[in-house]
Amino acid sequence: MSAGWHLAALIVAAVPLIGHGAEPPIDANATVVSAVQIEQQLQTPGKTRGFVVLGAQAEAKRMIDLNIPFKFNSSELQPQATAQLRQLQSALTSQSLRSDRFMVAGHTDGNGSAQYNQQLSVRRAEVVKRYLVEHGVDAERLDAVGYGAQHLALPDRPEDPSNRRVEIRNLGEQP
Repeated sequence: MSAGWHLAALIVAAVPLIGHGAEPPIDANATVVSAVQIEQQLQTPGKTRGFVVLGAQAEAKRMIDLNIPFKFNSSELQPQATAQLRQLQSALTSQSLRSDRFMVAGHTDGNGSAQYNQQLSVRRAEVVKRYLVEHGVDAERLDAVGYGAQHLALPDRPEDPSNRRVEIRNLGEQP
């Protein structure tokens, strides 16, 4: 079939989603990031193996974006989210990270109103926090925030599913 036909089919398939105001579903087949990868990405510079990372590199090193699938237009987790959340929980309770605090930040794509996306992103961050707490992460170590579509991963493509994500940021050791 021609490329034009595929594009037309894609547009027709997306039309029912446009009127709902939030976002189409996330790709359920996205790769799960391992606990080891998450742990390495979130380690503070002083905790890396003999390397000191300075400046912007240190800040970038202390965060990771994860694909946590939610039901369409909802803060209800998709069943396949459990695999990624188990890996995140394992990383946050690891020896190298267990004394650190973390921000759980929800993000949406650019579909829908700013107010709706803000509220949806907060609810999603809170759901992730609740899951982690229910599975052994101390609630005092987690701050849930939502950014809506304010910090798009792909600003030149606001509707791209990659913008719908949960960011985990290491805030440093607990006081």
